[in-house]
Order: sequence, then C-alpha cells, then structure tokens
Amino acid sequence: MSAARHTRFASPYSLLSEWAERADKQALHEVLLLGFTVDLPFLERFAIPAARGLGARTAVIGDAAQGLYDPVDVRMAGRDYLHGFARCRGAFHPKVVLLLGEHACRLAVGSGNPTLSGWGANDELWTVAETEDGASHPLLADLACWLKKLPDVVGMARWTADHLRELAKLLCERHAHASACPDSGPRLVHNLDRSLLDQLQSGPVDEVRAYAPFIDPEARALRALVDRMSPGKVTLGLQPRWSSYDAETVKNALDGRAVRIRLLEETRMRHGKFIEWRTGGRRHALTGSPNLTRAALCASTRDGGNCELAVLSADTLPLLPEEGPSTALADLKGRTLRPHPAGDGRALVLLGAKTDSEGLHVLLACGEPAPVLISTSPEGAPGSWTEVGPIPPGRTEFSFPTPDVPGAAVRATCVRPDGSSVESSVVFVYSPVQCARRSIHDSGPRLRYDYTAQALFTDEHAARRFEADLLRLREFAADRSVSRPSPATEGAAHAVVTSDVDRWDAYLADCRRMLGLPLTELALGSVQMDLPQAPAPGWTVSAVTSTATAGEDEDDAAEAEGEDPVEAEAPRVPSVPPDQRPRCRSWARRWADTLVEPERLVEPGTRDGSGTAAAPRRAQPLPIRLLVAGLYIQLLAARVWDDDDHSWREDLSGLLDALAFGDGPGDGTAGREAPPETGRRVDAVAAVLMTLLSQDATFTGGGEHDVLAARAWRKHKHMIARADPAEAKDLMLPPEQALARVASWSEVERLVALAEEDDPHAEAIEELSKAGWSVTCDDGIWEVTGSFGNPVPVVARAADRLGRHHTGGVLVRATGRKRWAFAAWAGSGLILLNSPARAWRTYEVRAPATPESRFAGGDLSAVPGLVGAPSPLRSGPPDALRTVLAEAGLTYPELIRRLFEDVP
Repeated sequence: MSAARHTRFASPYSLLSEWAERADKQALHEVLLLGFTVDLPFLERFAIPAARGLGARTAVIGDAAQGLYDPVDVRMAGRDYLHGFARCRGAFHPKVVLLLGEHACRLAVGSGNPTLSGWGANDELWTVAETEDGASHPLLADLACWLKKLPDVVGMARWTADHLRELAKLLCERHAHASACPDSGPRLVHNLDRSLLDQLQSGPVDEVRAYAPFIDPEARALRALVDRMSPGKVTLGLQPRWSSYDAETVKNALDGRAVRIRLLEETRMRHGKFIEWRTGGRRHALTGSPNLTRAALCASTRDGGNCELAVLSADTLPLLPEEGPSTALADLKGRTLRPHPAGDGRALVLLGAKTDSEGLHVLLACGEPAPVLISTSPEGAPGSWTEVGPIPPGRTEFSFPTPDVPGAAVRATCVRPDGSSVESSVVFVYSPVQCARRSIHDSGPRLRYDYTAQALFTDEHAARRFEADLLRLREFAADRSVSRPSPATEGAAHAVVTSDVDRWDAYLADCRRMLGLPLTELALGSVQMDLPQAPAPGWTVSAVTSTATAGEDEDDAAEAEGEDPVEAEAPRVPSVPPDQRPRCRSWARRWADTLVEPERLVEPGTRDGSGTAAAPRRAQPLPIRLLVAGLYIQLLAARVWDDDDHSWREDLSGLLDALAFGDGPGDGTAGREAPPETGRRVDAVAAVLMTLLSQDATFTGGGEHDVLAARAWRKHKHMIARADPAEAKDLMLPPEQALARVASWSEVERLVALAEEDDPHAEAIEELSKAGWSVTCDDGIWEVTGSFGNPVPVVARAADRLGRHHTGGVLVRATGRKRWAFAAWAGSGLILLNSPARAWRTYEVRAPATPESRFAGGDLSAVPGLVGAPSPLRSGPPDALRTVLAEAGLTYPELIRRLFEDVP
C-alpha cells in the first residue's frame, strides 16, 4: 500500500520520531543534515541521540563561517557523528534532511537551519518526499547527482566529501534507479554551475508572488525576477519589522508593475522562502533555501554566489498566506536591512580534523603565507589547549604522527606577515570507526510492542502484553547476564566505547531499542522533548511516493481530512478515568512484582551438599526497573489510589529495593555495568520514591506507615544522600489532581539534605520540626520549644525519639506557651519534672510501651507505672537521674540552676 498526500510538517525532528515508531522496525542506515547555521548542542540534545539510537551513521555539515555553539558545549561531534564545514565564496546555504534506510527513505528540502529556531520556532517551508518498499522519486535522483557534484565546487574536508559521495552512491543503488520512478513531479534545482534564475520560466506570466526574509539592499534579485518573468501582477510579502529590505530600492525594482505589498503578521518569524507564478490556471513554485538576493538567485556557486538548493514544483497550492493588510507599492516605507553574513575571504578556515591509526589529519580551506599553529583540547575549555605543531606555509592539508582522541576540539591560529593574528573556528576530531553505523539487530532483550504510558494506563490489552513482556525480559536478562555484558542490559553492544560520554550514548541507544523512545524518556529522563510545538504551518509542499494505486490514495486523503488535530504537548500527569483506577492499581502492583524475583531456596545437597541455600535471584534490567518506578510515580500523581488506600506504600518500598538490587560492590547484576549517568538517575528516582513514602509518616514513629518508611530509609539512606534532585525533575509532577500524591522539588531536596546529615539525631529532629517545634541541644540537655499548651506529651515524645541514640540516657526539656516539663529517660526508667511542681516523679516504662505511648494523654494521674511517691527537689536526684547526669557530665546543682535560671 502507498499514498500520495500533502502533509503538514512542523519540524524535521518529526521524521526521526516517526521512523522510531515504524511498525516494521526497519533500521535507519544514514542521516544527513545540511544547513547554513548549525547549532550542535541543540542537535546533540534531540536529533543526534535519536538518529544514533536508530543505528544511523550521521553527518552534520554547515557553513564554515557560521556555528551557534561554544566548543565546551559540544560533546558528541567526532565521536558519534561527522561534523563538517563547507566553504565557498558566497554562503553555503542549503537546508536538507535525509533519512536513508534499507527499503525506505525520507527527504526534506526547505528553509530551516538545524537550530532551535529553524526546527521549532520559525515558520519554515519544507518539501518532504517519502518512499517505501524500494520505490523512488525524482527528488532522490536529483539529490544523488547534487551530492556527487557538490565537493567539486564547494570546499570541504576530504573525508566529508567522501561521505557525501558514498551517500550519493547509496541513493542511486537503493532508490534513485528504482523502476517505479514517476516521470513528473517536484524536482531539485541547484546553482552549482548555473544561477537559479536562469532555470526559471521566462515570461510573460499572469502573476508572481514572492516572499523571503532577506531582500538584497539594492533589490537586484527582485528586478531580475520581474524582468525575466514579465508578470502582469506582483504580490510581495513582507514582515514590516522582521523582513530585511529597503523600501526605496524595492520601489525602484518594481516600478512600472502592478504591485501590491502584503504586510504579514509578525506573531512568528517567517523564514520560509518561495517564488510562485501563475500562467492561466496553472501555478508553479520555487521553494527551499534561496532568499530574494543576488547571491542566492542571480549567480552560480562557481561564479561567487551562494550554494543554494531548491525544489521546483508545478500545480501547487497558493503559498502566500491570505493574512494581513495589503498596501500599494508607493505607500511602502522603511529600511530594515539586517546583515546577511557571508564568508570572509581573509578568514582562517579549518575545514576538519580526522584521527586514525596513522595520526591526526587536518585540512585548511586555503594555504597561508605563514605557518599555521594547530592546537587541541579534550573539551575546548579555556586553559586546556595544547599545541600540536605547525602546518608549513602554503600547505592546506597536513598530518601529525600522533593520533588524537575522537571528539577533541581543534583550532588553528596564524600570525600573518602584516602582523595580523587570525584564529579559526573550532572543529572536532572525527573518527570514522566511532561514527560508523551501529547494528541494531542484536539479540538483546527488548519489549515486543511499542507502548506509551497513557496506553498502559487506559488499554487493558496493552497492560497485559506489558506484564508478559516484563516477565519474559527478566528471564531473558538473567540467562544472558553472565555471557554477554552490555552497558544497558548485559547484552553485547556493537558500538565502540572509549569514554564515559560514549558509554552513556551507547547505553541510551540500547535503552531506546529495548524500551522504545517514549518509555526510555520516562525511565531515564534524558531525552525530554522541549522543542517548541508551533501550529502546523500552511506553507508546505510535500511529495510522498510509494507503489500504491490512486484509489487507495484518495481514501487516505479523505481519512486524514477528518482527523482531529494533534495536541501540541501532552499533559505531564496522565489522565486515568475513575472507573479504570482499580484496574490500574492491580496492574501497577503486578508490574512492580516482576522486577526482582522472590528469594528461592535450593534443596540440601543440590549445590555443595552443605545444606539449604538461597538461590541467585533474577532481576529485570535496570532500565526496566527505572521505567516501572516512573510509571508508578505517574499513577500516584493521577490519584489512582483513594485517600484511605495506602497499599501503594508497600509497592514503593519494593520499588526502592528493586532499584538498589545489585548495589553492592562486585555484584554481577543489571546495574553494575551501567554508566555513571544511570547511577545518578537511580539515586534521584530513589529520592523521589522515598519522599512519597515519607509523606504522612516519620522515620522515628511507631505507626504502620512510620515503621515501613523507617525500614526503607535505613536500607536506602546512602542512595538518597548521593541523589541530585535535578536528575529526576521530570518525576516531580504538578499536583493537577486534588489530594494526589506528588513529590515537590523542595520535599525531595529536604530529604536529600537529611540523608546527608551525619548527626544520628537528624531523623528525630526532622520529625519534631515537622510538628512545628524547635529542637536544640545545649551542653547535654535537649531543648524543645513550641506553642503547645501541655508540655508532658511533647517531652515524652522527644525523649522517646532522641533517647534511641543515647545508650546512657537522654535529658530533655519541652517549653510551651506557659509551662515546661523535664524528663530523663534511660533503659526502662523515666524521671519527670512537670513545672510548676517541684518534685521528681519516677516511672517504669517497659516494652512494648514507650514514653510517647505512656504519656500521650498528658494527664499524669492516669499514667501507670509510677514508682514510689514523688520526691522533692531538695531531697536530691533519684538514683536513675543521678546515673543519667553522670553520663552527661552534669552535676545535680548545675541541672537545677539551668532548669530554673529563667524562673523569677
């Protein structure tokens, strides 16, 4: 089946996302990204991990004079993808996205640079061609010819040129020579040898409409365009403040024509460029990278113009938006020229650097009359640069015998004979081995189906399949844990790993293959999509080809027409209808139960004959454990459990145990070989789970929830102490449901700080502080102050909590609004002084009773366990108090003075 349909296309990143969701799981072999301005940190956050996760060899090529990045922010260039510079006398200006698989291809040619603006914020114009089942399209054949010819006209590193020629060959072999190539449709046009204007239709035509963000200062391209086409009418689109134009030169260029100026809205920067013309009832359009400038339209690349790439289409829909007021040419005013940078002929341009077994190879755009010094840095930071050596005068390519680390930053500097000093832009050491296509056809464990969190919460069939997948993965991972270790699942990975950065990238790629992209984002919180989700632009020309019939094509178009628009951004907290919550609770518990196998006993004599022993426990791969923890946290935020249902607490405790499984040194389990980033994620997720578990509970209380939280806290406090809350900020969900269980940033941060405390009393102080009381220790006596009325229950509770860490006893005073009480607690004896009474009362408190439980009512007349009669202060301390005072290093007179020193 195939379809030909017009698609609305907001960002090239969506092509990668759609490929990841393919039903046939077809491998992605090649990804090519071309642009004028390139933002490498942006690409490394979104496009590069997605492409590499799909197994693709990836290349990013931009203009040598442009680049939106600081080298210290670039981590993957040279290690995971080829970053290349292109140099010509004008600007290297094409915008291309190519995804090449075994039997499918995606090509986007348009106006958007590979930057946050070009792929998200701006209103861009793209032509998208899609092929399936080995089908072809003329655009692919045209692209192959252009890629093959491009290195002969545009300067670039030898290995970059070889890469483009290899892609041209692959396009020819797999797609461009396919038998089903249609004879008509959009075609690529370029200006390597011939200007774009010379390739447009000659006039006369009925109408010309045009828009581009840049019009050259003299409006020469506009004049040449109307002279060639002789239109009966001209409509020029402008954004009054954001377009770059000179009103006077535009008037002069269009003088004598019937012209209207369409003043377009300025809610978004319109960066999409087009020229469209109509003859009779037929409309044609040129779309792509060229602006309305002489360098873009009126000159070839060989003759000093830009390097441009465009699509020439027939029978298109109108591209100029029907919005904004129209004005006469004579009324156009203003001069909003913005600089449109081109290459500096005097600049020192380093086109690339490559490492292999023979050494480090560097390539300049042109030779210099003086030596050019090459320096390298592991990360590009100031103060980290090391001189490698000079390139002799006049040489453009030079090799140094010592190979450098893939991904290292390289720059060139030169002091010219006139005394001027120049420095190149930074390039990154390229390793073909590191950047090679990754095999994704390994036999590592993976989910059999694609899931999303929302589907798991609302689709019973998906939930059942997911549970079956979890059980299968636990068995599979256990069977392979010894024979094939890998970063993510103990399965072998085919990526070359030589650094922590590479290990993390390979680990993410493994996780995406195992879980799919949506669930990987939930498990690791590492690929959060923050791309602006702009409304789908109306300026889109698309070509989709395959091998289906026209009838099927019409059906697909009709279906698409009635579909609801896709929401720009899904809510962070899932929506679970009330009638589905019981089922979600059941599934959540069952998913949690699959993470670590219960302990099994081996019969005597089956291992070493020494007796019954615990069998090795099998656990899910670490990403699966993180995933289930994330799902559980989302369900709590969706208020799946009723207010009086605390069954989730046992599950959270089990999830903490599962995350910590194999945490000990030398333990050959799923988490041991994970890169450091995964360990940080585990600790942060554990901190979120512990925060939820501690809500409405204390670590020192005796209630059911308190005991469970305290047990988990003792076992996993070391993990919480290591946690960085920022590593799990995606799980700190907003409280969108009333009474939902969510962990806020401040709660997690406070819990981490508590875990970092070395003070053994920290948990008790935290509990008492939560009650609104101030707790301090002053020379052996704990002081608890607050606004309470009866101090007896408070001093008993404080003595109970603080006394657990004092084997020799503890001294506590609780001071409320009007009264205070003092207690000495040691062993099973509690001595109480309740002001204004001036007599010691001694009580015996034997387990399971505690001072808190015995004195909770505050009425001393109802408290059992009184030993003897109260003794006046002047009679001296009771024996039990004397022992505690000796342990604290206090004398009885000193105690009395301190207790009553503030009393008039």
